[in-house]
Amino acid sequence: MTSSNFNILIPTDFSEQSIQALKYAQLISKSIKTTIQFIYVIEGVEQNNTGNSEDQAALINKNIRTKFKAFIGNADASVEIDTINLFIEKGKVYERILEKSASIKANLLIMGCNSAGDRENRFLGSNALRIMRSSKVPVLSSNQHSQLSNFKNIIIPIDLTKETKDKLSKAIALAKLDATIVLNIVNVVFDADEYLINRLGQQLVKVKNIIENSNVKFTAEIIKSTMGYESLGEIIADYSRKIEGDVIMLMSQQEISHTPYFVSSLAQEIINISEVPVMTIAPN
Repeated sequence: MTSSNFNILIPTDFSEQSIQALKYAQLISKSIKTTIQFIYVIEGVEQNNTGNSEDQAALINKNIRTKFKAFIGNADASVEIDTINLFIEKGKVYERILEKSASIKANLLIMGCNSAGDRENRFLGSNALRIMRSSKVPVLSSNQHSQLSNFKNIIIPIDLTKETKDKLSKAIALAKLDATIVLNIVNVVFDADEYLINRLGQQLVKVKNIIENSNVKFTAEIIKSTMGYESLGEIIADYSRKIEGDVIMLMSQQEISHTPYFVSSLAQEIINISEVPVMTIAPN
């Protein structure tokens, strides 16, 4: 991955959430040379109405591209974007998005979402969860209250699982795209005894060594909290506010799951309450 081929894919339905995703992509492109591409998926009733008529299908595609042209009018003209392209596909939303992400070798998916329970947003619910769960590349998501004002401070909560190494490798690759990006490593401890604190301290030393060898900027600390005072998600969101973080990076699923499209409760909680976007990464 280099700064000359950072490829962003944005699923769009031309809603305000899609405009938010576009603005995030443009902000990232101020730091990283970026190609921004969009995908609109025709599904359900809309797909059935296309019938077999080539003229009718062409008309639908023309209408979609007209809406897309108006949508792009919201772009920040001061931002240099190498390419803005729209793919129009038919089928299941999450399947087409994942397939297109793979075919164009996307480096990042951006989805603007409302909080849970909003049935108007077709990219929320099962589609968004399946994309986060199955995407081979990071997915940047936000609720309607979160804002991305910069792309410099990345918050990375870590624990004692094997997935930490996956997350670190992707975070380091991202940080290497722009020398001003800082990785903020945080480990939260609830009512822990000295043995656990020592184990976490040893892990933090290993994490520091990995990052130092990669020559990227970082901070690292352990936060001690009392169980029941705040949830883990609230602590991480509060920490992000404290250090003026820009993005919170999480694994999209817990290590053990019996649900096919499971996204960790921590990731869902933080996406719903965070004032900054959340970047989820599926374990390798």
